[in-house]
Amino acid sequence: MKLKNCIPICVAAAIALSACSPETVARHPYTQEYIPGKGNIQGEVDVGYFEGIDSRFAIGAEGNGKAVFKQPEKAFEALTEKYSAGILLIQQEFDLSPISQSNYGDYKAYGWQVTGGTRYERNQANFVSTFMDIYENSFE
Repeated sequence: MKLKNCIPICVAAAIALSACSPETVARHPYTQEYIPGKGNIQGEVDVGYFEGIDSRFAIGAEGNGKAVFKQPEKAFEALTEKYSAGILLIQQEFDLSPISQSNYGDYKAYGWQVTGGTRYERNQANFVSTFMDIYENSFE
């Protein structure tokens, strides 16, 4: 293949890569199992609790021992599917944009503060904040 034929392919690849926002690429990916009290593991996350809700909530640890979701994109997808009532309550009560991988910090902060909705919706909103405590470790 001649060099001039490669240029359009290279340009297309560069455009595709630049379209990926830095928030959607884990900066601190899963590198080890999360076992509280072992090695450099930080905190006391109940891995079984999360994985019991959905296998996409599987938790590992990043290099410094912080809990992270093994596949943060899949975990985020599961959150939006299973906790839509809590997410909607947070969004409406605090006039937020729809949840995304770039504004999850707002949902983390406000999920604990909801006062409206049903008990079920408030519990879901509280879980969103708990989820985001781990989710953000992949990106901070």
